[in-house]
Amino acid sequence: MLKVLQITDMHLLPHSGDIMLGIDTEHYFKLTLEHAHAVHGRFDLILLTGDLAQDPCPGSYQRLYRHLNGYDTPCLCLPGNHDDLSLMTKYLNNGLVSCQKHLVLGNWLIIGLNSQKPNSPVGALSREELVFLQRTLQSNSDRPTLIAVHHHCFASGSAWLDTMQIQNSEAFLKLIEGFGQVKAVTCGHIHQEFACQEKPIAFFATPASCFQFTPNSSEFSIDETAPGYRIFNLYDDGGLQSDCHRLPVKLDNLNRNAHEY
Repeated sequence: MLKVLQITDMHLLPHSGDIMLGIDTEHYFKLTLEHAHAVHGRFDLILLTGDLAQDPCPGSYQRLYRHLNGYDTPCLCLPGNHDDLSLMTKYLNNGLVSCQKHLVLGNWLIIGLNSQKPNSPVGALSREELVFLQRTLQSNSDRPTLIAVHHHCFASGSAWLDTMQIQNSEAFLKLIEGFGQVKAVTCGHIHQEFACQEKPIAFFATPASCFQFTPNSSEFSIDETAPGYRIFNLYDDGGLQSDCHRLPVKLDNLNRNAHEY
């Protein structure tokens, strides 16, 4: 069995100790890493699914690299709409920390997609990204596959968030439905837990390591739920099991009255 830790939407700020919506996002990212390892032990992969930085700059990604590098575990970093992929590629591509687009982990294939749409919070998969996905699946037909991407490809139930889901979700879903080895798709972006099964593929979203959005909200709304993360258990026979876990903290200083971030 392989254990994968998914952490998403860290929103690290330009300087250590900087505050957003009343909280130190970097502090809670470090707590998330520490809690996951203290409770669940070592992982075979740490999967970071976008919005790693809020206002991307070299310092944010350099600090992120240092936090990850201390765990001596392969780390796969994907871009979100807030990220700068060129900076990520420069500062998160050394040793066990990488921005590579796919890796073989035991019997499994892990694919990381870029759903960035230039100068937009909306998700989209470019033609090149879909071609890459198709070719990678074709050449790994014998490997059970977990696909990770920042934006969601399903209706979350929150109208304001669903305006930002992957615009060409239909093309993406049609493509992966043609490959029986695809077992699951996991994402971030919506800052809340989500899981559904559209046989034979399971779809997941993972809580942010900082603040959460209120589920089933028609407009921007901050929830009081604690930061969290997701763990995947990937089995040799292609089966998987996944659960979300929350930090045992209360965000007392969180500004829940904000209308944007």
